[in-house]
Amino acid sequence: MEENKFGGERLDSKSSLSRNGLMEHLARYNMVSGNPESIVLDIGCGSGHGSNKLSAKFKKIYGVDFAPDSINYAKENWSAPNIEFSVGSGTDIPFADNYFDIAAAFEVFEHIEDWRKFLSEIKRVVKNDGLIFMSTPNRDVYSPGAKTGQKPNNPYHFFEMSVDEFKTALVEGGGFIVEKFYGQRTPVYNDRWFWPILNPILFGLRHLGIMSYKATNTFKLKIVNWIKPVLELDDVKFYEDDVNIKKSRNMLAVLRVKK
Repeated sequence: MEENKFGGERLDSKSSLSRNGLMEHLARYNMVSGNPESIVLDIGCGSGHGSNKLSAKFKKIYGVDFAPDSINYAKENWSAPNIEFSVGSGTDIPFADNYFDIAAAFEVFEHIEDWRKFLSEIKRVVKNDGLIFMSTPNRDVYSPGAKTGQKPNNPYHFFEMSVDEFKTALVEGGGFIVEKFYGQRTPVYNDRWFWPILNPILFGLRHLGIMSYKATNTFKLKIVNWIKPVLELDDVKFYEDDVNIKKSRNMLAVLRVKK
C-alpha cells in the first residue's frame, strides 16, 4: 500500500511514527457491535482503515470524510466490495433520513465547530432505535490545564470537553440515550510516572508558541514508540468505572437514537 507521512494529526499513515496511534484508533472500531446485516456509516472515516475493519462485521459500510485526499487514499487502498467512500461534511451528511442502522464517529466531534448541527445530522440519518458509537478527547487529560471555552492545545480541534460536558452535550444537546460510556486508555503508555510532569510542560511550550503542535505531538509519539515499539490491540483498554474514565485520554459513548 501507499506510504503516507505523518502530518501531525490524521492517523491515516502507515509510517513507523504513527502506527501505534493508529492501533489505538482502530481499537475503537472493535467496540462497534450490532446486527451483521446492518448498514453502517463511518463519518470522518479518514483514509478508511476503520471502515475496512467494519466491512468484516457488517453488510454495508459507507465511509464519509471532508478531505478529498483521504477519500482518494481510501478508494485506492481498500477494496472490500461492501465499502463505499465519498466526500461529505458532518454538518451536511449526504444521505437520506433514517438510512443507517449504526453510525461510528471516532475523533470527529471536536473537529466540527457547530457540534450541535453535527449531532442533529447524525441523528437524522440513523434510524429510530439505531446505535451511534462516538469518541472524543477528554480535555482534562488530553490538554492538561485547559479550561472550558479555551482554545485547545491541538490546533485542529475547535473545542474539547470534560467527561461531564460531553455527557451533557450528548443528552441535552443531541437528545440521545447514553447506553454505555467508556474511558479509553493504554496503560502501557499512560501509566508512566513522567507524563504528569511532561504533559503540562509541553502544553505550556505549545501555548507560548515555543513548540508547534506537530513538534510536541511527534516528540510524544517517539516516546510511546520507545516504550513499546509495536502496540497490540489487547494493550488498549476500555473502562466503565468513574475513576478510570476521569483519567482516560479519550471518551467513547454508545448512544441509542430515539425520535
